[in-house]
Amino acid sequence: MLSDLINIIDERALSAGFKSSSHGYLAVVSDENWPEPALENQLHYWYSDFASILLVEVKCETYSEAWALSRRAETYLDAALLQREKNGSVVDGYLVLAMTQMHDGLKPFMIEVEKDTRFVRKHVVYEGAEGWVRYQRITPLGLVSSLSGVQDTVFTPDSAASSQLLESLDRLGSRGLARLHGKEWNLNE
Repeated sequence: MLSDLINIIDERALSAGFKSSSHGYLAVVSDENWPEPALENQLHYWYSDFASILLVEVKCETYSEAWALSRRAETYLDAALLQREKNGSVVDGYLVLAMTQMHDGLKPFMIEVEKDTRFVRKHVVYEGAEGWVRYQRITPLGLVSSLSGVQDTVFTPDSAASSQLLESLDRLGSRGLARLHGKEWNLNE
């Protein structure tokens, strides 16, 4: 079910620092790059300071229909990105294409569309025998915050030479230590 996919991506997106729009959809209004009504097959929208993720349903039977739906969604997301970038920031776009009628005839589309980085990065997900697959490949969702599991560790030098090196680094800084070592070594040998 599409609601399962939305929940899976929502959990991962929130963990990666994305926010969900208040109503879950991307609204592109009064824009020369998208003069039409809102994209009808969008399922959900997430955003952060650096990126936007738009999940759309691609319900079709043929390769050419899949490309047409993909291009339309790509243009819609690009129009939204251009609006977000008007203040001078750069925002990456990720279009997630949920194939709801996946079959072997659409596999070439899946491979080709993911190689196409025109305007936005594209990822294809589809429902397999055991649920939705390929959602782990959605690039920005791999940025899941892991800081909660990080513990500080204490570094203990294993020799007197290591201790001296660290003391010199602390005293001289990285450039000073590099200059000192550069004088000690004959680099012309």
